[in-house]
Amino acid sequence: MSIQILTGLIKERLSVLARHPAFLGLLIGLLAAFSQALLISAGGPEAYGFCVACHTRDLVNGMSNIVADTSLALAPISKNAILPVMSVVGVLIGAFVASRFNKEHKIKRADTRTYIIYFLSGVLVLNLAMIFGGCPYRAALRTGYGDITALLFIVTMAIGVITGTLLMLKRAEKEEV
Repeated sequence: MSIQILTGLIKERLSVLARHPAFLGLLIGLLAAFSQALLISAGGPEAYGFCVACHTRDLVNGMSNIVADTSLALAPISKNAILPVMSVVGVLIGAFVASRFNKEHKIKRADTRTYIIYFLSGVLVLNLAMIFGGCPYRAALRTGYGDITALLFIVTMAIGVITGTLLMLKRAEKEEV
């Protein structure tokens, strides 16, 4: 077998592997663990990681503290920073750029009622996440530290996701008929 054929075969196998969901999940998990290790070594709290709920709270509270001179609560890592945690802004910008680059960006047209429902649902999810410590990333980190409550949360969240998915599939089946 020639080197060119072998090289082509390896490239083809790597290309297939790189698109497999399990490989991508493993890669993202390793990158998240590495980022968490860097965050902890930089003086951050152990169970913080990337959290949409916590980082949004810190962003809003931090900006309110800067602009309105309030003293709203912040996580320790955000208290020591010059600016609040900007990861949520980075995710929004990254998602927008990726969707534009891949020509998948579409603005959903709907009535006002739908927009209000989406907005209130988002507010409800973020507030419940803050009340129950319900960020899946943080729960996974806390589970790694031996927190049984966080493990219970992950299990019940998985049950909720499965239930919601089944309900959405039933609704989609009814709409097809």
